[in-house]
Amino acid sequence: METVYIKGPFDVKALENEPCVMALGFFDGVHLGHRKLIETSRGIAERKNLTLAVMTFFPHPSNVLPTNQKINKYLSPLDAKKEIFKDLGVEKLFIVTFNHEFAKLAPADFVQEYICGLNCTHVVAGFDFTYGYKGQGNMDRIKDDGDGEFDITVVSKESYKNIKISSTKIRELLNGGAVELVPHFLGNFYSTCGQIEDESYDLKNQKTMVKVTFKDYMLPRKGTYLVRLKTEQNMIEGICTLSENTPDVHTIRVHSNDRLHLKPTVKVEWISELETLPKGEGAGTEEKDQMVV
Repeated sequence: METVYIKGPFDVKALENEPCVMALGFFDGVHLGHRKLIETSRGIAERKNLTLAVMTFFPHPSNVLPTNQKINKYLSPLDAKKEIFKDLGVEKLFIVTFNHEFAKLAPADFVQEYICGLNCTHVVAGFDFTYGYKGQGNMDRIKDDGDGEFDITVVSKESYKNIKISSTKIRELLNGGAVELVPHFLGNFYSTCGQIEDESYDLKNQKTMVKVTFKDYMLPRKGTYLVRLKTEQNMIEGICTLSENTPDVHTIRVHSNDRLHLKPTVKVEWISELETLPKGEGAGTEEKDQMVV
């Protein structure tokens, strides 16, 4: 997969982009709704013998636009999102820097520069996709903004039990500790890639203690969780406590006959919440964790 970063006005001729089908969206988490959108795009690209492209944006628009709630922790940070796109068969990824200059673009200018200018011949986006200054552009007007230079496909809402599948809903579940419900919306258990800061082994209790940090990831609410660590050989169950006392470095406890010798990075799947921690608590939970394991 080729990745192209667009950080401002660009020279169309310099990019020399081949004709493509382009899926548009922020795609945080790349949930089931996003996957339907990309699968739809891939089918069109195969039928038309065109390159499958995705355009996403970074950082989250809430960091630029006036809003009470800024999103700077992600369900899928940029590197994780890139890996998912690659696995889904995306051939070209455009990452557009969302800054004040970009936010001021008139809807028609966005379409002419970022869609027509990149030689897109078919646009695929969700029914609620908006673009341009103050989100004034939408899927009802995008073809007119492009002067009919491309076809469009609007992907309808995906739901679970009449609840719209969205990144917002997944965030709501994580904030409530309901990680076991996330697969209905995400398609799999919520996972985070962490950096291992330390690994120690308690021979007496046959327990490995892994200290890990999760950069840029949104984490569930404070509490104790059953998790799975993905290694090269298999998945290992453990217990992770998210505490206000240790907001950046988190400890995962795993019963094992020997030290795990994990690689510097580890993928952690969040399976279920075992206990909610009241505010200010977190220390002294080790004994409780041992009993749960």
